[in-house]
Amino acid sequence: MAEIKKGGDQFGSRLGLIAAMLGMAVGTGNIWRFPREVAKNNGGAFILMCFVALFIWAVPLICAESVFGKKTRMANAGGFKTMLGDKYTWMGTFTAITNALLGAYYVVVVGWCLKYLVMIATGFLSQIQSGAVEPTAYFTKFALTPPCTESWIWFIVGIAICSIAVFRGVQGGIEAANKVMIPLVFLLLVFLLVRVLLMPGAVAGLEYMYHVDPKDFGNPRIWLNAFTQAAWSSGAGWGMFHIYFIYSAKDEDIELNAVTATFGDMVAAMLAGMVVLPTVFALTPNMDAVKEVLGSGANGLTFIHLTNLFAHTTGGYVMGVLFFLALLSAAVSSVIAMIETGTRNLMDMGFSRTQGTLCTSLFFVVAGSYSALDNRFFNNQDMVWGVALLMVGLLYAIGAMKYGVEKLWVEDISPCSDIHVKWLWSSIYLFPFEFAFVWGWWMWDAKTWYPGEWFKFWPPVKYEYTPGSMVVQWAILFAICLVLNSYLAKRLVYSNKID
Repeated sequence: MAEIKKGGDQFGSRLGLIAAMLGMAVGTGNIWRFPREVAKNNGGAFILMCFVALFIWAVPLICAESVFGKKTRMANAGGFKTMLGDKYTWMGTFTAITNALLGAYYVVVVGWCLKYLVMIATGFLSQIQSGAVEPTAYFTKFALTPPCTESWIWFIVGIAICSIAVFRGVQGGIEAANKVMIPLVFLLLVFLLVRVLLMPGAVAGLEYMYHVDPKDFGNPRIWLNAFTQAAWSSGAGWGMFHIYFIYSAKDEDIELNAVTATFGDMVAAMLAGMVVLPTVFALTPNMDAVKEVLGSGANGLTFIHLTNLFAHTTGGYVMGVLFFLALLSAAVSSVIAMIETGTRNLMDMGFSRTQGTLCTSLFFVVAGSYSALDNRFFNNQDMVWGVALLMVGLLYAIGAMKYGVEKLWVEDISPCSDIHVKWLWSSIYLFPFEFAFVWGWWMWDAKTWYPGEWFKFWPPVKYEYTPGSMVVQWAILFAICLVLNSYLAKRLVYSNKID
């Protein structure tokens, strides 16, 4: 096992750990992606498929991550080294860097949310209502027309806000922030739900959301979208649950916390769906207009159409402020986990928390600035590293199977579990097949989007979604991880001892 550095940090309570786990899981994928996916996939059957995906995809992956963190008390790179041996350090390194590259562009969204919260709080909706501002043109100029200088400024502010919590440590920063933000997200969504349901026509949105067409269960495309939603919404297999369990108590319940996190993630998504869909149905004149709004993409739905709807409804000011405050809180809590992931990996190499946070934040500035300045690059990075996260999940599944699924159950999961549902953990054996289905389909889809050019990768602002762009960037990262494997294995010697 690794050398032990005495006096490690720790969550103050199980509530603090669960709040942090929910903070990592509950993000923009719940609030702006889930309602759109429900609409695109014909409602209720998709929701039921998401529950299936959460149990056989998310729960076992969260358990795998959690046991790696709790057992080794080291971050991703050090955890794989300790569990599987020095030559497998590269697997954890790939996980950590993928996570950092994801965070570098994801924090752009934090800047957008912060900008719109401030704008709405200071009268932006009145400008839209009076016709002084057109929401589509405004967002296009702000975030989609390069160089997006103002977007970049808000991106820097977002990094600074998220980094403060990581600077302050586990209990004083990460735990304290999530204990405020996560209850706030749920309370705001509940308040918005009550307000929205008082609007004439809102019930039609709920009816659409929850109607079930039995034929949908035979549609492979809807199953694919449900598993994709589970993967990208819950954060399972991204490596961040691994980090938070480094700071857990010795008797922390891995399986129960995994179920709690996935259930909480789904509740947040459904609350968001019950806010967004009824709002659109209540404030949009006809079904054709509803389809146009819901089909406008995540950015269009959130920053253009919902903002416009808030501007033209009674009480829209309060609804707009609360909605973007909830969205900002969800996004910030996720980015905090991403910055902590980079920081903790550096701490395992001997960096102090201050040094690790500064280095990670600087990496976010450098790697994310391109996405902040040019939305085409943002789209490319979202595709490349979003799909790469599926491979990270595969690494955790392979790691668990190599170490021994039964051995981990007997030694680490079952002894501290209050629920003892073994099949939830054993479902990790299914993951390689689930991965082949989801990852393979995404790669095939991307190929069809670029007939005759699917293998091209340069410039990325032109070939935003090509398989060629993804494979080339993955190959570069894999090569870096393999070249640095021996060096990093020697440097990763610091652990977090929990007394």
